[in-house]
Amino acid sequence: MSTDLRPLHRFARTALTAAGVILAVILTGFVLSGSAGWTAGEMDLLRLVNTTHTAPVDAVALSIDWLFSPAVGAVLVLLAAGSVLLATRRPGPAIRFVAVVMIPTLGADVIKLLVHRARPDIPSLPHILLLEPGGLSFPSGHTSFAACLLLGIILVTSGRRWHPFVIGTSTVVVLATAASRVYLGVHYPSDVVASIVYSLAAVALVNAAWRLLLAHWSERGSGLPAEPVRGGVRHAR
Repeated sequence: MSTDLRPLHRFARTALTAAGVILAVILTGFVLSGSAGWTAGEMDLLRLVNTTHTAPVDAVALSIDWLFSPAVGAVLVLLAAGSVLLATRRPGPAIRFVAVVMIPTLGADVIKLLVHRARPDIPSLPHILLLEPGGLSFPSGHTSFAACLLLGIILVTSGRRWHPFVIGTSTVVVLATAASRVYLGVHYPSDVVASIVYSLAAVALVNAAWRLLLAHWSERGSGLPAEPVRGGVRHAR
């Protein structure tokens, strides 16, 4: 096998798997959107969860809603990308970070439009904290963004001594975000599960595409050299 073809073959393996997962998420969304019985069952679960509200958990859930909202989220991405740029003093890692966060996040919005699943019946909940009439539900935008943002942070911190702490903390935050969307009654449980599965696949796909481009640029001597391999993953510098 030609050495020059190895990056392409690695990309193809990752891309095929990730694309298959994303397609499965989309098809699942169509099935859920057309299943009145399943939706009714999830709505019953939301009403049950809605009866367990407490003031401290309400505050946490609403804080997460604000933190990962589109406006605040954009600021978080810019701040994180700026931190990466300052830490590495190279544009490659910062560009990679923005790409692996924003491209999958925008992809989740496209899936929302394709699936067109309506939000839960929020006005029917006995304890309404966040009223979002209308809109689309599958997948959860807040959960997808949180997952993509934290996966991006995990990727750019690969090889650091505190990387396991980053992975652990990120996992807790993503799961808390997913739970908060169900707790607030603005998404069905299947919405948030699909968001996490989709985000893992989409970030892997974009990251694989970045590594392929990086290998191509390196071969052509573009002036954007590859980083040393850390933890089995080649990074841009």
